[in-house]
Amino acid sequence: MNYSTNIIPQTSPVFQELSEIAKSSKIVVFSGLPGVGKSLYIQEFTKIVHQQDKALDIIQWDVARKSFETQHIQKRFPMGDGTVHNGLKLIAGKWLMDVVKAWVINNIDNDKILLIEAPLVGHRFVELIHKSDDKELETFLSSELTQIIMPIPTKKVRTKIEEERARQVKEDAKVWSGAKPSVMLMLWKMTCGIANEFGMDIDMSGQPSYSPGIYEYVFSEILKHRHFVPLIIDEVFEVPEQDEDALHISDSLKANDEQANYYADLIDSEYGDEEINSIVEKWYLT
Repeated sequence: MNYSTNIIPQTSPVFQELSEIAKSSKIVVFSGLPGVGKSLYIQEFTKIVHQQDKALDIIQWDVARKSFETQHIQKRFPMGDGTVHNGLKLIAGKWLMDVVKAWVINNIDNDKILLIEAPLVGHRFVELIHKSDDKELETFLSSELTQIIMPIPTKKVRTKIEEERARQVKEDAKVWSGAKPSVMLMLWKMTCGIANEFGMDIDMSGQPSYSPGIYEYVFSEILKHRHFVPLIIDEVFEVPEQDEDALHISDSLKANDEQANYYADLIDSEYGDEEINSIVEKWYLT
């Protein structure tokens, strides 16, 4: 990664907000639905941190969760056709929280930042936003030292993203980077369903139209125990096309096989399949 050049202009309100967050935070979490530009903002935030001469540790969901695909774990929690087993999600989450706790203890007195990509949707690192039983850790995670950033595109930007995704990713593609257009629509409809559970009245008979207001409302409820930063995106940035591997930062923290199997055995001893599925299904109830 070239840390000297930014895709987001320094005059952009987005760049300026990310710069302020880099100055004042210890743990920064990027979250949200696929197709909102999380990978871009993670890359740009990483550059900003380096430009401020700060050290950075990184945990990315797609990198970390692959370390839990050991032979031992696959026997108990096998991967489906392009899907992550619900048990593996709980394993990865348990590992994450121990890593975060140790990181806070070891870095509380320096200016290093922990950057985490946590999609949350479908119980992907959702443990970060549930209240922790560890009072000291919860105090840290609920303070402004921990910021959960959610890029929220305006309607015009979302339309542009959908157009670009349809151009880049065909529905019958066997290999692709990012969510297919149909998956983006499906996840938006799911978000609207959650909004209705939280008290809204959205017509679900067809495909609901995208609304940044609904998006922010839903995740402000989900993130009620954390410092939620809605990053409003009203600009279209010129982003070079990259394959999926290029979007992931190679030195992201991940478990080794011994650690992965240890956490798998913990989850296996604590939960049965029915309970695992129930926990994952209600990921948004915090």
